[in-house]
Amino acid sequence: MRLAVLAYVAGVLCLQWQAQLPVLWPWLMLTVACALLARQWRPGRVALVCLCAFCLGFAYAGWRAEGRLAEWLPAALEGEVLTVQGSVLGLPQPSRYGPRFRLQVTEAPPGVPPLLLLNEYSRPASAWQPGQHWQLQLRLKRPHGSLNPGGSDYAAWLLGEGIGATGSVQKRGRQLLDDFQPSPSHFLHALRARLAAHIQTSLGERSYTGVMVALVVGEQGGISQAQWQLFRATGITHLVSISGLHVTLLAGLFGGLVGALWRRSSRLTLRYPARHAALLAGVLAALAYSLLAGFSVPTQRTLFMLGTAALALLSGRHLAVSTIWCAALAVVIVLDPWAVLSAGFWLSFLTVGAMLWALSGHQGRRLDWRNRLRQWGNVQWAATLGSLPLLLVLFQQLPLSSPVANALAIPTISAVVTPLALLGSVDPSGQLLLLGHGVLAATLWLMAPLGQPAALWSQAQPPAWTLLPAALAVALLLLPRGVPGRWLAALLLLPLLLPRPTPVAAGTFRATVFDVGQGLAVLVQTQQHALLFDAGPEGSGGRVVPAGLRALGVRALDVLMLSHDDGDHTGGAAALLTELPVHTLHGALPRSLLHSALPARQLPCQAGQHWVWDGVVFALLHPTQAADGEDDNARSCVLRIAGPGGSLLIPGDIGRREEADLVAAHSALDSDVLLMPHHGSHSASSPGFIAAVSPQLALASNGYQNRFRHPRPEVVARYQAAGSAVWRSDVAGAVTLRFDAQAWSAHSQAARQPRYWRPSPRDQASLMVANTRLPTPK
Repeated sequence: MRLAVLAYVAGVLCLQWQAQLPVLWPWLMLTVACALLARQWRPGRVALVCLCAFCLGFAYAGWRAEGRLAEWLPAALEGEVLTVQGSVLGLPQPSRYGPRFRLQVTEAPPGVPPLLLLNEYSRPASAWQPGQHWQLQLRLKRPHGSLNPGGSDYAAWLLGEGIGATGSVQKRGRQLLDDFQPSPSHFLHALRARLAAHIQTSLGERSYTGVMVALVVGEQGGISQAQWQLFRATGITHLVSISGLHVTLLAGLFGGLVGALWRRSSRLTLRYPARHAALLAGVLAALAYSLLAGFSVPTQRTLFMLGTAALALLSGRHLAVSTIWCAALAVVIVLDPWAVLSAGFWLSFLTVGAMLWALSGHQGRRLDWRNRLRQWGNVQWAATLGSLPLLLVLFQQLPLSSPVANALAIPTISAVVTPLALLGSVDPSGQLLLLGHGVLAATLWLMAPLGQPAALWSQAQPPAWTLLPAALAVALLLLPRGVPGRWLAALLLLPLLLPRPTPVAAGTFRATVFDVGQGLAVLVQTQQHALLFDAGPEGSGGRVVPAGLRALGVRALDVLMLSHDDGDHTGGAAALLTELPVHTLHGALPRSLLHSALPARQLPCQAGQHWVWDGVVFALLHPTQAADGEDDNARSCVLRIAGPGGSLLIPGDIGRREEADLVAAHSALDSDVLLMPHHGSHSASSPGFIAAVSPQLALASNGYQNRFRHPRPEVVARYQAAGSAVWRSDVAGAVTLRFDAQAWSAHSQAARQPRYWRPSPRDQASLMVANTRLPTPK
């Protein structure tokens, strides 16, 4: 059974990696054939059962995916203003773009999905209460997310959540309706909202109010970026929201309390055993707490494991913990085939699996205080080692202080703060909440030294194949101490711990145009140096760029060049400067940054500046002194990078006037690749400028369905008429440009990682408007 479950999960995972959804009936026929053969051919039964389970998982996930994709918004409705009626589902979340909430559609034009994720820019989050029924005018777009090295796939998350479109609420046409009867889920989310409001009222503006809310109802919107940085650096992110550990602890406490009270009544004990009553009470408590958390993957895993164990004990059977683990795994994947795309799913299940594997060698020992202490140490070691491969592959970071931090935080946050937060959420005086907040603040104050940058291991993203030897190494290292030579298995971790990023040879350079939405961020690497041109907008740039730099193995920047002080170019600079050291800031000084946060060396952009790194020439062509009185866009830094194999021109947000000045001032402006000025706006990319640059590839860094309609169709047509290929980042994702010794090449992230929920490679080529001068993306 355990092998069959693992094969089933492998089949589901294989389907999620497909570039296109396959025809499913051959897989169903193969499933039936394997099942029939397994009944007749005893010697090969195990292999056939596993093959049957694999095919079943593949076919089941494909069937679910077909139904989910059929609910997505048709492309013809994107950007249209639609009148929709629906009810608010769940708790609204604050964001920099206003409150974000889910709308369960009850009445809408044909093609509108049943579940939407919306932003509203003009009203506070408190105006959108769970269960309210609204008539709204919406502007919707299909699920879409950025694609970058080391980044997550937002479109995959939307697919797994069943959200068929995202969009914004228009100011006109909003009407609160009174003719709707809320469902039980609406009552549940209304309860969550009341509990969160009570906590916020009781604690006010205290530092960790958002953490206390997260511990009770799983809503993490109130946790600041600085706090998340501390939690990541110390490896305790699983403790600051409702996690499996919290669910287990609450189930144990509540079950123990019910069992103790049950034993005091002889009548109850004679009618039903106290042990059975305690088991049922624990499972019910776990269910209630999981519902408060929004039924996330870690809570699902814990709830199903507890439920399976309770059913086994109630039936009188003694199941191995590995069987319980596999049963919980199967239930989660059956309910949610897209859970395998979640980092939390793998961290949750594999960490628990590693702990169970480590403890299996210590069963049967007498549990005196020494063995209990040794067992606790083994669990900490197993959790750290079991999560190591995934943390490095998924996040390229490993908190070295995690064992010490968890040893301090688990007893206080899980055993003290969480119960106080739960009890305080129904305590009208608020004293228990204040006490819990005080314990939490003291704990995190003690942990602050453990969150220093030196305690965080960062490296380039290792290739996916390193997971296989690393998993084998983890299994061998967690064997009992008497196994000879088990420490030699640590050698299998070396490919994971010492990845070798693709080197850049002398005289060549590599440029990565990150997919940051409506903004710009370009990393340029030579053999020994790294320059980042702009940092993207505050939201996506602050997430995408630091993660992308880590994945590419960049640990420090020689130059951060900010072309001009617009939010879509400098918004991510604050997050970037806290993540890695920057030697020199070149260009604009963002008004939003404190002077103390800026690098010690600061230089303005000025035409005529140039330097050579490892045989590659960097030249600033703009602004001139005559542009000092112009607006920010007109003063944009214009950088040209040239090597033996080709050249790249990055003109920022200059307009036609500045383009004309560049053409007049520079006789050799031609470049193989051009970043479209001002993201492809109609105010730039004049015919004379395009003719002077004569790019083979014109690349627009733009947001999906952006309100400016960048790149403008007339601009795209202008480049095509000049013989240039046109790519756009909202389709290609991040684009890697390699300028080798003899030639240059372009590679898109979307083509590297094709998935069935994205446009097919052929559609990507047509959407990027590639022409015959440049092949489709490699």
